[in-house]
Amino acid sequence: MNNFFMKNQSHKFFLPTWLVALLLTVTVHAQQSEEPAGFDLPEAGVKSVMPAVQVEMEMNEYRMLSWPFDVSRVFLADDSLLKLEPVTPSKLRLRALKSGKTRMNVWSKDGVTQSYEVLIHAPLAELEKVLIEEFSDQDVSVRQLAGSVMLSGNVKEAAVRANIESVASEFFPRVINNLKLIRKPQTEPRPVKLQASIFEISHYDLEKHSLKWPLEKSKVGQMNHQVLRAQGEVAGFLQAAYDKNLIRKIAAPEIETIEGRRVSFETGGQMPLVVAAGSSQGRIRLQQWGVRMQLLPTRLTNGKLRLGVQPRINQIDVTKSARLDALTLPGIRTHQHDLLMDLAEGESLMLYGMPMERVIREKEDLPILSDLPFLGRSFYKTNLIDDKVELFIIIAPAQTPGDKVASTP
Repeated sequence: MNNFFMKNQSHKFFLPTWLVALLLTVTVHAQQSEEPAGFDLPEAGVKSVMPAVQVEMEMNEYRMLSWPFDVSRVFLADDSLLKLEPVTPSKLRLRALKSGKTRMNVWSKDGVTQSYEVLIHAPLAELEKVLIEEFSDQDVSVRQLAGSVMLSGNVKEAAVRANIESVASEFFPRVINNLKLIRKPQTEPRPVKLQASIFEISHYDLEKHSLKWPLEKSKVGQMNHQVLRAQGEVAGFLQAAYDKNLIRKIAAPEIETIEGRRVSFETGGQMPLVVAAGSSQGRIRLQQWGVRMQLLPTRLTNGKLRLGVQPRINQIDVTKSARLDALTLPGIRTHQHDLLMDLAEGESLMLYGMPMERVIREKEDLPILSDLPFLGRSFYKTNLIDDKVELFIIIAPAQTPGDKVASTP
């Protein structure tokens, strides 16, 4: 007989003696050709190609294929998925090794070609077992449709949906992913209430009352910030300064908004400012002074309040005075910042620093003369004392009716 069986990759087969001899002969002939063995066309050429046939198998399953002609050549794309065993010149037995998809072509010596698409899947029970072990908190069910598997159910995240599909593709070559994402119901944004406190503290007053400055030394033109907790050295210092009336309150606005909505507040006013227009001339325009701040509160799932803060602070600075004719006007010092802070329950955002140099005029009585009746008040001397004043801005989340701002939704 002139039929033979051959693969593009080496395998061990138990073949009849006549087939082994024929294979050796053909192998020698193939080595003399430029084309690799297993890809040579039949001597008669390709006369007809039959439509591809789809073969679906389960792992470790055997399947027998037969043809109305003797097979002269076989091509297998991936022999790690499928094992081929010749039975007769016109019969071939297939054994599925693992899940996947491969292609197989069979030729007759007359040039007739038959193509096969082989789909191999694992047992459905194995996939179900893995999904239960790895995704026990997800609502997933599987159903086999011929050689495919369909996933259905509800999952919480898109990443989980993709992971389940990836696992299923290891068991089945074709996966129909019908998993649906659970949409979180839209809720109305909740109210947020913030309490702002703006005040000044004089270093001269602290020294007179023996209160130690607990923060790092601030520099002119520098704005510092930190999270202020209800207990701690800084909180104790501020309470002591308040008890001794050393805090000069500037403003205490209350801000009410909803989460995710930007809100702003402004304190201060306008003052005339000299704007240079040449070497000896100038003009006056109004300039805003005080504190202007934008706030954007957002609740986090961990229970904290994320606060976006953009403060702009214009301070009156006499060291930048300008003169226009007989008029002398102070200048403006501007501080700007852009912060993003996460505040837990009981925490506040504290901005501080931006020190201003000031001169204090302090009266001192003169010995004997100041003690004279009626006229004594007219006798005194004035002491000029250099002082440094620190500005504080504290933003504290406040409770809203029936809820806490920094609580878990």
